[in-house]
Amino acid sequence: MTQDKKVNDLISQMRSAVDTARAATTTPAAPSYSSQAAKPAPTPAPASFSRPEEASQSRALLVLINELMAGVETRFGIKPGTLVERKLVRIFKDMPMATLKDWVESMNNCSTEHSEWQSLVENLTVHETYFCRDPDLMNMLADEIMPHLLNLRKTQKQVQIWSAASSTGEEVYDLTFSALRAMQKAGYARLFEGKLVPEAGWSVFSFGTDISNQALRTAKAAVYGDLGMGSFRNLPDEWKTMFEDVKIAPANAMPGVNYFKIREWIRQCTRFERFNLMNNRPPVMGMDLVFCRNVLIYFEDPIKKAVQTMLARAMSTGGVLVLGASVQMLVPEYFESRLGKGGPWYVRNDKRV
Repeated sequence: MTQDKKVNDLISQMRSAVDTARAATTTPAAPSYSSQAAKPAPTPAPASFSRPEEASQSRALLVLINELMAGVETRFGIKPGTLVERKLVRIFKDMPMATLKDWVESMNNCSTEHSEWQSLVENLTVHETYFCRDPDLMNMLADEIMPHLLNLRKTQKQVQIWSAASSTGEEVYDLTFSALRAMQKAGYARLFEGKLVPEAGWSVFSFGTDISNQALRTAKAAVYGDLGMGSFRNLPDEWKTMFEDVKIAPANAMPGVNYFKIREWIRQCTRFERFNLMNNRPPVMGMDLVFCRNVLIYFEDPIKKAVQTMLARAMSTGGVLVLGASVQMLVPEYFESRLGKGGPWYVRNDKRV
């Protein structure tokens, strides 16, 4: 999906929300934020302003939009760009200021879990991903990181993995498949009837979380279309054993597109849940491998530091954290840094968070 398409989706959602808020002002009932709200009554045309009044109106509009965008950053860590803000100015400039002010205030009084905030963040998050997105990183995982973890877990015989911004699931399945292949190479898994099966006592658990319910639905379904620039754009031949043909196309299938599903022996190692990285209580503990690679680029440094602290809290001693190549480690007191062939990785020390 292009950036313009994302912005247009966001603007469409915001327009719908404002229409809902405007409709709510025509009745004495409490404001409703349901997308099923009645069609709003016509609004009188805005009054004509002199230049000083127009300037004041413009400043007030910017303040409200900035307040709304600050709410997004506070609740979800995402800092919206100026392109979004400029388009919102163009859409809202003819709205009655009192109605817009009431709506923004109502949004700020809603919990993070409210449907309006959820709809808004769905359009702000980026779901651009694909299988084996970074081959050098995948090679480093197989050749350096996994041998370290398998040696660390020889007694427990379990490797626990968390993809902390899993989007539509490709990274989770990549990590699961890579872990099983590394276990096979180390003698802890074997190929049986076309499946990579851990040896007795060994197991792999992969956990994917994301803020987007829409992305999580795709991840759980584990069905992906073979589009030109889709999930399979960079798929190595050895990765193809992860998939099976889809006999019945999904309901939203595109004509002429082939669909493939992650095989059951990989899916049974995985679980997906919704999680907001702004929560300082991790959804899982004792993780051996944590990937949080692309989402942090949208956060300011104080939020990045808080998220990295939360990730450290979720990890076992000796576990490995992998960040995006451009993301700075802001809590070095909890990690030992290592530089591999695919970039830096960080080993959790025993310091308590």
